[in-house]
Amino acid sequence: MISVFNERCCGCGGCCCACPIDAIFIQNSKIRIKSNCTECGKCIPFCPHGALYLEQKSTSWPAIRPPENQYDVIVIGGGPAGSTAARVAAEKGAKVLLIEKKPVVGAPQLCAEGISHTGLTDVMPIIRERWIAAPIIGAILVSPSGLKTTVRHPKAGYILERRVFDRDLFAMAGEKGVKVLVSATAREFVWEHDCIVGLNIDWRGESLTIKSKIFICADGVEATMAKSLFPREYLAPDQMHVAAQVVMTGINLQEGFPEFHVGKELAPGGYAWVFPKGEDIANVGIGINPSVYLETKATAWSLLKKFIDTRFGNDGEIIEIASGNVPTAKRLEKIAYRNVLFAGDAGRLSDPISGGGLANALLSGKLAGDIAAVSINGKSPEETEKILAVYASSWDRAKGKQMSFYWKAKNIFASLENSDIESICKIIDDRFGRNSFDGIDIPGTIKAIISERKLLWRFAKSLLPSKK
Repeated sequence: MISVFNERCCGCGGCCCACPIDAIFIQNSKIRIKSNCTECGKCIPFCPHGALYLEQKSTSWPAIRPPENQYDVIVIGGGPAGSTAARVAAEKGAKVLLIEKKPVVGAPQLCAEGISHTGLTDVMPIIRERWIAAPIIGAILVSPSGLKTTVRHPKAGYILERRVFDRDLFAMAGEKGVKVLVSATAREFVWEHDCIVGLNIDWRGESLTIKSKIFICADGVEATMAKSLFPREYLAPDQMHVAAQVVMTGINLQEGFPEFHVGKELAPGGYAWVFPKGEDIANVGIGINPSVYLETKATAWSLLKKFIDTRFGNDGEIIEIASGNVPTAKRLEKIAYRNVLFAGDAGRLSDPISGGGLANALLSGKLAGDIAAVSINGKSPEETEKILAVYASSWDRAKGKQMSFYWKAKNIFASLENSDIESICKIIDDRFGRNSFDGIDIPGTIKAIISERKLLWRFAKSLLPSKK
């Protein structure tokens, strides 16, 4: 029977049409061979990657521009954090390798695709028109009872086309001289005399060992490399959102105004969202605290279905689906460790309240790339480690205090009942529902809510340990 190199198969389906007896099909984005395969071999030349073979198993895969054996900086993960870090380090003169495990950067996406104006412009040297699907000029908050508050903020930000945006960031790194590899998976660090000196990777069916002075881990919520260094660091149920999202078309929307729907029954421990990307197309999703599953057995998908039915009825069609985990945790205790930096979701640097990680990924990538380029001149491991430690302090100055405050606020809000959530929505309506604003002081608003006399005792109780 025909066999498959799973690591080479991209699930394109080109071989399926070549089979004269319909013995090849796609399941979970991979090729599967039925038992009725006659081994005619007609499918084999249809695969551009050499993923199909018969009898003698091929041992080689044509190496297209393989990497060198030594770099100044290796960046693991080609998302916004990794691509930005690689580009910035290369601009500062470092020799950089950027590896991405997916064959196509930017897909699939589990992201509402929103970003603030400053979150994008403070980091990116240019803003390309093709990145922007729609502007954000305000937001709509919907309370558990259906109270709708429209906040107008003409300079709020953008809803991006993340597939285009992520691909361009990856390409911009290449344009600056970064060596980029797709379908390249980081396996483990290489140690010599208690120092990390290299990285073992799998690329196009081969195992490679590549040496480097500095490593930047931007491998997303999976954080594989962080787990290898810090086995006891793991995300507890209250430190993530389980999210489900669809792209819907043919629905009634208010362009420029993302919707945020809150309520304990609607989205326990989280919220539902509608992010318009045009006149009648939007990202529609929900994120919940996974610990609630133990109480209600409600999954993110079942709650999303209920939300879609309530919000849109029978209108619209679903044209894409995505699901996964979104970190809402405190930052990794050591985002600078020896000669390794952690950026974006790999360092748990997302917003603990919203789970939004794009702006923080860009900023942390920029900081990591800057400092990594400086540290390659360290004359000893100790000196290099001292230089890299600046990354953690730079992050804390820029965002650390704010994210720590958001973490505490998130834990308070996650425990509230619908009546309390309703009161908070009423405060926001009174504060922002009448005028247009050039900026929103989010930390100040949260502090105002927490200090509200009617809610203060409820917040205090939520922070006290429960008696069992």
